Amino acid sequence: MTDNFDAEHAERILAECVISVFADMAFIDVERSENNTKNASMSGKGSKDERRAAIDVLAPLTCRIELKINTTLRDRIIKTLFGQIAESEIKKTAEDPLLEMLNIIAGTFLSGYFGSGTDIQLELPRYLYSDEQSSGQEIAAIRMDAEGEPVEAILSSIRYRY
Repeated sequence: MTDNFDAEHAERILAECVISVFADMAFIDVERSENNTKNASMSGKGSKDERRAAIDVLAPLTCRIELKINTTLRDRIIKTLFGQIAESEIKKTAEDPLLEMLNIIAGTFLSGYFGSGTDIQLELPRYLYSDEQSSGQEIAAIRMDAEGEPVEAILSSIRYRY
């Protein structure tokens, strides 16, 4: 299933996209982790503190891009984007920024990998919950550091049943 992806090339472009989107949208410096093994808080089914979002790509190839962050980083992104807002407002907007960032990461990755002008078809980004397993064959898994907080981006090749 990974025959259509150059794993090293895809990993490099995905990392660049994550770094760029975090810098441009949330003013957070992200860099690849020195230790590329999974951080205990960012592996497995997910913890209460973890936020996992995924977006499925239907064209030009079928794949999934997943982004994992913790609630500390999510809250920092919200404060950067929305400033000092009331606690009641945070609950209404808390989950939107990660989905939007993932959407931009996916579009930027696909344009970078396949070239600008490529027809892209994306599903809506959505949250994955603790009992939901990642699907597909992993092509690239990138562990990153966002100013002390863990970030993980995963590219998987998937096939859809029609």
